[in-house]
Amino acid sequence: MCYRKHLRQVRHARRRAKAQQRALLALELEGFVALTLHTVTATLTVPIEREVGAQVADTLREALRERRRALKTEATQLRRDGGENAYRRDYARAEPVAPPSTPTASSPFGGSSALPLPPDGAPALQS
Repeated sequence: MCYRKHLRQVRHARRRAKAQQRALLALELEGFVALTLHTVTATLTVPIEREVGAQVADTLREALRERRRALKTEATQLRRDGGENAYRRDYARAEPVAPPSTPTASSPFGGSSALPLPPDGAPALQS
């Protein structure tokens, strides 16, 4: 899957989880009276007491918090991987830098000082 498409899906899932957290808070303020569980083939509605509803809300809130944390970690990793891939792609496209075509004066420290030789061929003075 494309990096951008996957990142977009992760961001959408994070927004959806955040909306679910807000909806859970609103329902909790009103007070739970029943829970409905859905499977592929069946639906079950269970009436509950207020104290049990608070415990269920705490459990659901923690599950949503963990989900958002996992999605945030995944989005961070996707951005990091995408940035590394873009860097590699740009680095591979970059033109190699050609060495200077003129001879350079020798450095007293063993390397080249990258100063071009004067036209008369005498070593350049370094300051």
